[in-house]
Amino acid sequence: MKCSTLKTAGTRMGLAAVLALGAGSVMAEIQDLHGSVMYREKIALPPEALVEVTLEDVSKMDVQSTVLASQTLRPEGQVPVDFRLSYDDAMVDDRGRYSVRAVIRVGEDVLWRSTQSFPALTNDAPETVDVVVERMVKPAESALTGNEWLVVQMNDKTVGTSEVPQIRFGADGQVSGTSGCNRFSGSYTEQDGQLAFGPLATTRMACPGELDQQEKDFFKTLSNVTGFGVRAGHTVLLDAEGAVVMTLLAQ
Repeated sequence: MKCSTLKTAGTRMGLAAVLALGAGSVMAEIQDLHGSVMYREKIALPPEALVEVTLEDVSKMDVQSTVLASQTLRPEGQVPVDFRLSYDDAMVDDRGRYSVRAVIRVGEDVLWRSTQSFPALTNDAPETVDVVVERMVKPAESALTGNEWLVVQMNDKTVGTSEVPQIRFGADGQVSGTSGCNRFSGSYTEQDGQLAFGPLATTRMACPGELDQQEKDFFKTLSNVTGFGVRAGHTVLLDAEGAVVMTLLAQ
């Protein structure tokens, strides 16, 4: 009975060892690949944008790539957007080629996508993969672009100085102009009548007389703009309540 018990226990221990060895041979070793997604345009990400990142095996030229890992992100801020792809190290061959691909979309519309290979994991690829995506959707022609605008009214008051503020909206998402004294430049976004300005850089020249107050009023009013439209035949900038805060006149 004693020997039988020992033999049975030994058999169980041996079986457990074999099972553990077998389990270890197929157990996934999960690794993380870190990186970021960014683009060159100085344009804000739409709040509803999704960033999709995939790690792919591109070793075979004539065969569709195999996806090793993927992640879909809803950014809380602007680019660069950090990602972390978790993949099974057992699926990586040191002789293989691997690449990271990224897409930024809103609904079914692809706004940016990677158009070149960003190597990962093997062949001296960087430990952190930074993907630069290219813009796919060109900005539609806007009612604001194509003109140099004079600001002829601010907050229901006619601009009375000889140095009238000017604004130019570029099709590339850049805005520039003058307060009547100092010049400014920066970025803007507009869609469906909504308008938002990014941080604006200005020159720092001292403004004489009433131009000083005009400049203060101009930049304060500009910071309150959230939309644009046409009222009484004039292009206007609007605040969050829909009130006209600037009236523009095309040069």
